[in-house]
Amino acid sequence: MTHTVSLVDLPLRDFVASLAARTPTPGGGSMAAALVASGSALAAMACRFTSGEKFAAVEGAMARRVEGLAAHQARGLALVDLDARSYDAVTAAYKLPKSSDPEKALRTAAIQAGLRGALEVPAETIEHALAALALAVDALPDVNSNLVSDIASGANCLASACEAAFLNVKINAGSIADKAWGQERLARAERQRDEARQLLARANEIVARRLAG
Repeated sequence: MTHTVSLVDLPLRDFVASLAARTPTPGGGSMAAALVASGSALAAMACRFTSGEKFAAVEGAMARRVEGLAAHQARGLALVDLDARSYDAVTAAYKLPKSSDPEKALRTAAIQAGLRGALEVPAETIEHALAALALAVDALPDVNSNLVSDIASGANCLASACEAAFLNVKINAGSIADKAWGQERLARAERQRDEARQLLARANEIVARRLAG
């Protein structure tokens, strides 16, 4: 199924229904990208509320974090559709004719090209998720106390995006014929996933301390 309407332009109810439908896309990769956008947005909102006279000492740093988070939010939204389109290309490649050796060769090349694209999108998704998570965790010690739960929710969305994007890199890497290429990208994604887990653990410690009063 090729999507002619942007997924991010759908009403939320329709986007969720599209996730539930018996179609290859959107799937976990698009959801990971949506979590990047949502988590970045929540963290940015909390940083925006950390402003004014009471927060004068950290307001500039919070504003800079908002800029970074806004960029990750925007790219996350773009990746929702890019992920769906990248896997649509894989699906289309598998449907190519294979009745002769030349056709089989063309089909195999198209499948491999599609799989590389389907791996590269979640690989980029994890990059943005990790970078946004680092910004959120940096903000946590100083963020407006009324927004601790919001930025913590954003951090959890971003950590989940890292986990989901990693799994999408891993499943596509397993089908890449160039094993060295696939394994190099998988290893990088695994390192980033592990870094995200460490950041989330730090976030949870800060949140627990701040919510304890």
